[in-house]
Amino acid sequence: MLKPLILFLTICSSWFSVNAQETKTDSTSINVDSLEREIDAFLDLYDSLKAPRSYLLLSLGVGNTQFSVRNVALNAQQSVANLSITPTIGYYHKSGFGITYNNYLLVEKGKTELLQHAVTGSYDYLKGEHASFGISYTRFFGKKEFVNASSPYDNDVLAYVQFGKNKLQGGAMLGFSGGRYRETLQYLDSQQIRMPLTNQLVTQYYYVSDTSDVLIRDLSFIPYVRYNLVLDGIGKKDYFNLQPTLMVIGSRSNVTIDSKGSIRQRRLLDRSRNYSETYSQKSAFQFQSVGLQLDATWYIGKFFLNPQVYFDYYLLSGENKWSALYSVQTGFMF
Repeated sequence: MLKPLILFLTICSSWFSVNAQETKTDSTSINVDSLEREIDAFLDLYDSLKAPRSYLLLSLGVGNTQFSVRNVALNAQQSVANLSITPTIGYYHKSGFGITYNNYLLVEKGKTELLQHAVTGSYDYLKGEHASFGISYTRFFGKKEFVNASSPYDNDVLAYVQFGKNKLQGGAMLGFSGGRYRETLQYLDSQQIRMPLTNQLVTQYYYVSDTSDVLIRDLSFIPYVRYNLVLDGIGKKDYFNLQPTLMVIGSRSNVTIDSKGSIRQRRLLDRSRNYSETYSQKSAFQFQSVGLQLDATWYIGKFFLNPQVYFDYYLLSGENKWSALYSVQTGFMF
């Protein structure tokens, strides 16, 4: 209904404009096919501004973030910064619902290894006049044995609310993460004992085999301020989106460890002493770090290139105060 009306008004306007000039009427002709193409392009833009569209996302990322593609608080806990490759496929419906699948491939010592993979379901409400909000749930699948480069979490729930539709925006994220993993250790230990008769110190060596089942639960709260800047691109079908974000990361954690194992003396391997113990460690909520995330995206038609850099300053006591995470994603949206 909108296209015939625009086409009719455009032809009428062009006809009146031609007749108002003191030139021959045959010198100016109206190209209806060209007008229809221009109107189709205008309506595509009008529809995209009026309501979001459904699209399929295919991307490939490279960086040193192995824990999560959404929750910054999880990535800030990384103890190593190995190179990882993250292929992603996702579908986002115009209603706000979306689903994505990620692989985390670890590149170390010239080898590429599948570390873990994750499935995320999400919902984003972006139609609010002054605010938007969303929630996502990520389920991690991977190794039962924990390694430093993989995420110790099985489940991650992240919700956010954001205020402002202009360039300056503010909001907060609330996350809950939980997981269970197993650590197995075998090592040689020693202790010194004093012989009762000779009063001499003797070093005894023994083997320890330990298996620990670890249950971890984290709660994170991240207030942030973001500046959203859109710039014209180099050509007619591209543009840039820059989003620097300043945030404060607060969290509390609860860790429960069930440890079982055996101790065998080095000279008496046929004799062992078994042990079993459970202990927990809780930390009160506190703001732990200040982060600055620089997010830049270059859109060229259906293609995009998205480099991200995150700088983290640890507020609590520790030796390594500064850390940096980076990723570069590229792909297509259909």
